[in-house]
Amino acid sequence: MEIIYTDHTRIRMRQRNITEDDIKLALRNPDQILPSFGRRKCARKAIRDRTLEIVFVKENDQIIVITTYWLEGD
Repeated sequence: MEIIYTDHTRIRMRQRNITEDDIKLALRNPDQILPSFGRRKCARKAIRDRTLEIVFVKENDQIIVITTYWLEGD
C-alpha cells in the first residue's frame, strides 16, 4: 500500500523530528489503531521511548498521512 504525505505532514515531520521510517513502522505494525473523526484513524506506536501518533485516512490503495506528532508526556 502506498503512503502519501501531505505538505502539512512533511512540515510537522521536520519540526518534530519524525522520519518516514518511523511512520512506516507505525502504520505497518501499530500498537493501537483508534477511530478519529470522519473516515480518519489514528495509529499509535512506541518508538524510542516515546509514543508516535499518526492521523491518516485510507483511500483506495493509498494511506494519506494527514499529520503526525509525539503524544504529550512522552
